[in-house]
Amino acid sequence: MRVKGFTLIEVMVALSIFGLAALAALQAASSHLTSLSDLQSKTFAQYVASNRIAEVSLAQEWPVKDNKKGTAEQSGTTWHWQQQVVETVTPNVVAVTVIVSKTEGGREHYRLTRYLRKPDSAAKGDRNAR
Repeated sequence: MRVKGFTLIEVMVALSIFGLAALAALQAASSHLTSLSDLQSKTFAQYVASNRIAEVSLAQEWPVKDNKKGTAEQSGTTWHWQQQVVETVTPNVVAVTVIVSKTEGGREHYRLTRYLRKPDSAAKGDRNAR
């Protein structure tokens, strides 16, 4: 009389295939969570850089200070920023770059550049005047 069922080898092959599939799914989920964390850090670093550029733009100080450093609090994390100023070929226009990292001198998380012109002394009260 013949008994119907799976042999030991068939069961072991099926378990190994299931194990490999489960391992691949676990690795994909882990990779996804890591990329979400990196994306969140980059987003907060972008906020810090944008805020610093806005502060420089609104300060209307000339000349803009080069190699200025500071910290900013964003989402419970202290971020370090460094400001670099480069003169352009256009007179009275500079390129201000803000580099943001989690530690001072650490890995760069975000970099933002904006071009600023010298504030016009004749139009201090009117920003749209030329």
